[in-house]
Amino acid sequence: MQGGAREDWDAFRLLLAISRGRALARVAASLRVDASTVLRRLARAEAAHGARLAERIGGELRPTGAGARLVAAAERMEREVQAARAAVTGTDSAVAGLVRLTAVPILANRVLVPALPRLCAAHPALAVELQAEPRDLSLLGRETDIALRLARPAREMAARARRVGRLAYGGFVRRGAEAAAGGPLPWIGYAAAMQALPQSRWLARHCPPPAVLVSDAESMLAAALAGLGRALLPAAIGAAEPALCPVPLPAPAPERELWLITHPELAPLPRIRAAAAWIGETVAALAAPQAPQAAASSPPAG
Repeated sequence: MQGGAREDWDAFRLLLAISRGRALARVAASLRVDASTVLRRLARAEAAHGARLAERIGGELRPTGAGARLVAAAERMEREVQAARAAVTGTDSAVAGLVRLTAVPILANRVLVPALPRLCAAHPALAVELQAEPRDLSLLGRETDIALRLARPAREMAARARRVGRLAYGGFVRRGAEAAAGGPLPWIGYAAAMQALPQSRWLARHCPPPAVLVSDAESMLAAALAGLGRALLPAAIGAAEPALCPVPLPAPAPERELWLITHPELAPLPRIRAAAAWIGETVAALAAPQAPQAAASSPPAG
């Protein structure tokens, strides 16, 4: 390979590793070099291209606009190599490499993590980075590869999105907490910053003002487990907690849509297809019995 072409190829590999690894240590590990070598290669690539290709943001390396163009070119090359390999061998390319998944903490921790051993066992060469984030990470900005979200994307319309299921909600309380309190506990609510959430609006409409407020569903689950009150939780997640029992609701529970979102250029890659299929199967398993939707006058669970 000629010197200039080799330098271009090295820059492609480097920017691809940066876009997927972000943390300097992970980038270095993926390239099998040390951190100082990554920074030297980055400086050399920037000098060769006459542009800044990556920047440090919040302790991470992220491609700049110019760097993102190199990443896109590298991903096209990667797909072409995989297609050529499949044509030669007559089989699909192996499911290997890093895939980054993001979901809100309660879905990441309570739905995806318990199902992760199945994905890892099926594809031993696949590396998974699970990002439990309350905010929506950008797919087009290369912050993540696949997102499982509770609503259809209102931004990043170029991303590939499909609805993979619905998430029903139910009421739950810690077993014995209401018997010890001598009556029904109050409902746990959401902080003011979260008032746009459908479940927050439901609580505001149907329940008395709460004494305890939280900022996300994972905190609401923790508060319920601590016996601080009744919680409106995804029914399948609440039902899976042995320490919780269902309680009646004052009105039919809300539902949220589950959407699987991928970067359009990454979606055809074998590792992305495998991870997306696994998420779809995992979400389908959430069709568990819902919590009782009895009227408010029903006797409270103890």
